[in-house]
Amino acid sequence: MTYSICVRERADDGWRFGAATAARVPAVGGVTPHVDDHGAVAVAGVADAALGQECLGALAEGRRLDSVLDSLATEDGSARRQIHGVGVDAAATHTGPDCQAHAAARVGDDYTVGGTAMADDEVLDALERGYTTNERDTPLVRRLLTALAAGERAGGDGRDLPVGSAAVVVRGEHDPLYHDLRVDASERPIADLRETYRQAKQGYEAALETYGQTENS
Repeated sequence: MTYSICVRERADDGWRFGAATAARVPAVGGVTPHVDDHGAVAVAGVADAALGQECLGALAEGRRLDSVLDSLATEDGSARRQIHGVGVDAAATHTGPDCQAHAAARVGDDYTVGGTAMADDEVLDALERGYTTNERDTPLVRRLLTALAAGERAGGDGRDLPVGSAAVVVRGEHDPLYHDLRVDASERPIADLRETYRQAKQGYEAALETYGQTENS
């Protein structure tokens, strides 16, 4: 269904978590990426938004993500589901044996990447390179967008479908509203997501310049 990346990074205010995802179907941002102050999780295959929130809830209770995914691997539907992500003290992946062809996930250094219905495993290589070769002083949201674009160039979602979607989410104590963005239906979702980010950042900064510091609402 999708290809995605989840990351954790040290920040001045503690941990920052992020996730980015894209698929050749609409509205992937509503079900796949789940991010809060305790971790980042991506759910694909037979996607279930509630499952992603369940994982984050378990992380908030102090459980390790690898333990959480081990318990979910025995539930009904797990054979057709992929979950991967990062918490404060663990990174883990689960890819069920009945996921669509070319489904895989892997753990890197403070990140995970995964995909189902990919063109081939080069998509995961490209996601990793797109994220890790960026300069660390570049905002995380931009590095995640670069990773998505790299995955797309490597083939991305291998299905021949006309409409896709993409999303990026970053959570940290001081992250602005434009670090949580979605494009739900587009012929070129990643390009449109990058343009949405550019315009959202510009609009947010213009609002601050005109009206001063305000609440995030």
